[in-house]
Amino acid sequence: MNKLVLISSVLFAFTAGAQYVPLKDFQDNSITSGGWTTQVVTSSPGSYTWTTSNQGTGTNYYAKASGWNGTSADNSELWLISPSFSLASATNPVLNFDNAKNFTGLPLEVKVSTNYSGTGNPSAATWTDISTQVTWSPGTFTFVNSGEVDLSAFMPSTSVYVAFVYKSNPTDGASTWEIDDVEVREFVAPVTTTIAEVQATTSGDQSDLLGSTVTVGGRVSAFKTGSGFWIQDAAAAWSGIYVYDFGDNIVAIGDSVVVTGTVVEFAPGGSTEKATQIGTLTSFQNVGSYTPYPALNLSTTAVNAEMYEGVLVKVSDASCSAVPDAFNEWVVNDGSGVVRVDDFMYAATPVPMIGNVYNVTGVVSHSFAAYKILPRDANDVQLVSGASIEEQINAKVSVYPNPSDEIINVLNANGETIRIFNTLGQLIVSTKNPQISLKNGVYFVRVGESTTRVIIR
Repeated sequence: MNKLVLISSVLFAFTAGAQYVPLKDFQDNSITSGGWTTQVVTSSPGSYTWTTSNQGTGTNYYAKASGWNGTSADNSELWLISPSFSLASATNPVLNFDNAKNFTGLPLEVKVSTNYSGTGNPSAATWTDISTQVTWSPGTFTFVNSGEVDLSAFMPSTSVYVAFVYKSNPTDGASTWEIDDVEVREFVAPVTTTIAEVQATTSGDQSDLLGSTVTVGGRVSAFKTGSGFWIQDAAAAWSGIYVYDFGDNIVAIGDSVVVTGTVVEFAPGGSTEKATQIGTLTSFQNVGSYTPYPALNLSTTAVNAEMYEGVLVKVSDASCSAVPDAFNEWVVNDGSGVVRVDDFMYAATPVPMIGNVYNVTGVVSHSFAAYKILPRDANDVQLVSGASIEEQINAKVSVYPNPSDEIINVLNANGETIRIFNTLGQLIVSTKNPQISLKNGVYFVRVGESTTRVIIR
C-alpha cells in the first residue's frame, strides 16, 4: 500500500500470524480476484457496484463503493464478500483492513456469515454485524486502520465469509467508502516476554525476572477499580499475572492489552509471601475486545500452588468449612483439601454458611501464607446446595427474650453447640451454655441446621 494511513490507536508492530484470508490489496486492479465476489442487492435507478480505483494516489489501488449519481443519492445496497475460509484450527482470528470515507451518508457495515452459500443474494444467509468493533475513518478520504477485529465468536466454523456492505438512499445520502489491505489472520500480540517467563521461579515464589522491564500481552480476566487488572495469555498454569496501574487504564474483561512495566514482588502488610506483579507501567495498549480465556477447573487443594498465581480458576461442589473471618475470608473444601476465598473484588452475599456447597470462580492470589481465590462478582459464587442465613431465619430456634437488653437464653434441649454470627457472617461465639451475654447489635443464632435473628438493644 502506497498511501498514508492514520492509525487511530497507539502505534506498534504485530508479528504475522497464520493467514485465513490472504491479503487483498487490490493492486491487480481486480475487485474479484482471490475468490472475492460482489452482490448487488439494490441499485436504482443507477447501476452501482463495488469497483477498484487509484484516484488520488496514481499507483495504489483500493476498493470503492458509491451510490452518488452526480447530482443526488440513489438507492443502493452493495456487498463485497470474501472467499470462504475455515477457523477450525484458529486460536485468535482477527480481521484487519484500512478504510476511508467522504461525504454524508450511511456508515459502511461489516458482517460475518457461517451459512452463506458463496453465491447469490446474501439475504438468504444469516449475517452477524461486527461493525461496532471497527475503527472507522473520520472522513475527508482519510485512511485509518480498522484495528484487530475479533472473529473468535465464529470458531470453529469451517465455512466463514466476511462481507463489506455499502448502502445509500435519497434521504440519508451517499457516502463514498474505500477499503484496502483486507486480511483475516491469526493475531499475535507484540510481546517480548510471555507471562510464563515472568512467573517462572527458581527461588520459591519470587520471579526470576524480578526488577526487569518486560513487555507482556494478554486478555483481561479480572479487574479491581482504582487498583489494577489481571491478564492471561493462555488457559494454562503460569499464564496469569496482576498488573498494578493504580486504576489509570480502563479495561473490561476480555480486552486484549499489551503493557510494558517492571516485574515486582508485592508482600501486603507483614506477609513474607510475595505475589508477582507488573508495576510502574511505561506503556499500555488496548488492542481490542476478545473472548476471555475460560477458568481452569481445579480441585480446591490444587489451587494452592505457585503455578496458578494470577490465573482464573474454578472449584466445584466445594463445601464451606469456615465462615468469613475478621478479614472476610472464608474456606471451601471439595474433599481434596481446603482453599481460602477472599473479598478483594467481591464479598459473597448472602454470607456463606458452614455446610453449604458452592461453585467458586476467581483469580488466584497469594498473601499471608495462603493461596486464595478472588471472585469477581456475584456470578462467581454459586450456591449449589444448602441455605443462607437469610433463608433459615424462620427455622425453629427458640431464643428469648428477643429483643434483649444484653442476656439471651437459647432453648438447647439436645445439648448441641450454639454458634452466634454477626451480620458479616463472622463466628463470634461457640458454646453449649444456653445463657449468653452480647453487646448491642444484630446477630444470628444457629443450633444444628436452624438459625434465627436476635436483636440486642
